[in-house]
Amino acid sequence: MKYSIGLACLLVCLALPVHATQIIQPSTAATTVSGGSVIVFKPVYTVATPDNGAETGLGLRVHFNANALQFKGVSKAFAYGLQPVGEVSVDSANEDADASTDRYLTLAWVDVTAQWPGADGLPLTLGEVAFDVLPGFTGTTHIRTSASDTADGEALQSTPMKVTAEAVAEPVTLKLRGMLQGAYVSADAQMRDSLRTTNSLPLTQPYAAWGHAGSETTTTTLLATTGNDAIVDWVLVELRPQQQPQTRVASQAALLQRDGDVVDAVTGSTSLSFKVAPGDYYVALRHRNHLGVMSAAPLKLTANASTLDFTQSTTPIYGNEVRISQSAVRLLPTGDANADFKLIADGPVMTKTLCWVSSSPVQKIPERIPIFSYRAIEQPI
Repeated sequence: MKYSIGLACLLVCLALPVHATQIIQPSTAATTVSGGSVIVFKPVYTVATPDNGAETGLGLRVHFNANALQFKGVSKAFAYGLQPVGEVSVDSANEDADASTDRYLTLAWVDVTAQWPGADGLPLTLGEVAFDVLPGFTGTTHIRTSASDTADGEALQSTPMKVTAEAVAEPVTLKLRGMLQGAYVSADAQMRDSLRTTNSLPLTQPYAAWGHAGSETTTTTLLATTGNDAIVDWVLVELRPQQQPQTRVASQAALLQRDGDVVDAVTGSTSLSFKVAPGDYYVALRHRNHLGVMSAAPLKLTANASTLDFTQSTTPIYGNEVRISQSAVRLLPTGDANADFKLIADGPVMTKTLCWVSSSPVQKIPERIPIFSYRAIEQPI
């Protein structure tokens, strides 16, 4: 009977509930950004056996370094049992055992029926916590989590997210020229600015449908410019990496002047700036109802402005030569109104106010249907 006491203790222990461990891991373990960027911390929740989605909730502190990051907001928070998001607090008790993370905010979920968050949803992303990386910060910091409260008798196991902020490189600059066949006047060796003079140019860039997410806008002051520097229309400038010319790494909506200069939409400067690392990039110039062109070879871009002139015959372009020749000037060919990169040769068709086009290589055009609402020209297509 000498084992009776030990056996009795074992039976008692087996009768007691065995508690699980609540686990938080970031969806992204590490990220490298530049100052001024926005990062998003996504805590992913799961729980170790034996429990599985049958808890009373979780109180979660999200810790960060206020000298590196600024809290921006919480979005897409898991709604079931969610309590009001706490304000940013000073971590005076060093709850996450990291003295550098001096601030935290609290996210909490409660379910008195002990069915949180539900077994079917694990692992579960609890939300998205956004931070601004302070412009002057460089180096490494962490976003950590700790428990303000856990389900009864359970521990919290968490993994931090590593954030590395690199110094912002000086932007590369580019001077670019191009001309549009639809607006070109041979007698003037310049383009018409009819859209400007009829107040038909929007103040906001029109290339969102092309996948360009920029928020470029221009001013009425810049659009009031006359003469050689008068604005003809918006264009889209793209940078593409040397190894993957089919991939766009940077883009900018800019303005095209009568003399062919592409200028910044706000300042009117002929130097366009791109926040990419210095290096070799293909440069593409696109317009919403002309075929675009791209440099035949990568162009070395640095903080000192490089120049690319698509109006010159000596400037080779990528792929087959599609530019239109007008004396010594090379023009982007008009007609790609539906942006399918196809043109038809059906002879000159004169229009009075708007461009018209058929997207089919064999279909005739019995009726004229306007494609764009604000494009008004009087040029053959």
